[in-house]
Amino acid sequence: MLCDYNELTSRVQDFLVEREISVPRWRGYEENEYLAFTAWILRAFQELRIPLDEKDRQEAAREVANRIVGLGVLQSFLEVDNIEEIIVRNGFVMTERDGQIRDEGYLASDEYFYRLARRVADMEGKGLGAAEPKIKVGLPDGSRFAATIPPLSREGTAINIRRFSRKKMSLSDLVQRGSADEETVDFLAEVAASMRVSVVFSGRPGSGKTTWLNAFSRHLPPYAQVSVVETFHELQPQVAHHHHLVVEEETTEMSEAINTCVLRMRPDVLMIGEVVAGEAIQYVLALNLGIVSHTTTHSQSARMALARLEGLASRDTSVEELRPIIGSGLGLVVHLTKEYDSERRQYARYMQEILAVKGYSNGQYQLEVLKRREGDSYTPLQGGLEIFQ
Repeated sequence: MLCDYNELTSRVQDFLVEREISVPRWRGYEENEYLAFTAWILRAFQELRIPLDEKDRQEAAREVANRIVGLGVLQSFLEVDNIEEIIVRNGFVMTERDGQIRDEGYLASDEYFYRLARRVADMEGKGLGAAEPKIKVGLPDGSRFAATIPPLSREGTAINIRRFSRKKMSLSDLVQRGSADEETVDFLAEVAASMRVSVVFSGRPGSGKTTWLNAFSRHLPPYAQVSVVETFHELQPQVAHHHHLVVEEETTEMSEAINTCVLRMRPDVLMIGEVVAGEAIQYVLALNLGIVSHTTTHSQSARMALARLEGLASRDTSVEELRPIIGSGLGLVVHLTKEYDSERRQYARYMQEILAVKGYSNGQYQLEVLKRREGDSYTPLQGGLEIFQ
């Protein structure tokens, strides 16, 4: 009945509007509020004389409710654990599941997805139209919703929903997935437990940076005072107690939030979800204060992660001032790779390189590759925590 739900939902919406029935809030609605809304949908079925078997009515009401309250035809994909990304291009839907792209087909018209994107923007208090044809917001379940519409998007409405695993993965899980070897995860577990070395996890979008940082956090000592700041609720710090802030992207609020955490909460460890803009300078300043700080950033290599950190932070401070701080404060860059395996017809994610940042002198970072992937295997680890003494 998937192809009939569009018309059915439209008829039910008209019914609800005529009777001024309020739609449950986008976030945090009560279960009884949702049940009452579903009851109105069942009443709409009856009064509109929708030809449904009695055994199908409850399921149909739930589907229509999700389409009105949630993400419509895309809502069911948010409930599948192994889906990592939901992709919409001009009405055609694809999903990425365990590294494989699967065609789901034309589930609705491009006009439908245009209206869906506008509704998501409206729910978040954002504008989406000709003047502002792009949006990136966090959904109630923590997924990241991004959309572009014409005239910016020339081929209709484009939507990407990045989902984050509900399962709290461990470093051992990453070994089982073939993303690392035992020596790598044992070393990183020791680094986390020591609370002496700051780490940046770098890589292309979708390479697993957030997953690695979450797994890494499991090995922080149970007594560690941890502060977390991010723009989307993606991090799942695996520590018993932590201070967690989610703030607007690319605003002074981010800098102020990090500054408050550093100076007022006095954390042993600071975790910043992602360095993409103004949070870069605050990350470097935290390093300068001697606070162990972990984050992620986009980069094509471990060395280029340093260049990206410099470039983002240099909007506020000169590179000449930044480099000595990064060189002495940052300890490791763990670079992750996402590559397409043509034989298996799916993406593979794995640790590519561990780069130690041992200092800065004579205008150069003192760098040492501790471990890297070569072919299908890993080189032996070149030194451990003693290199930071």
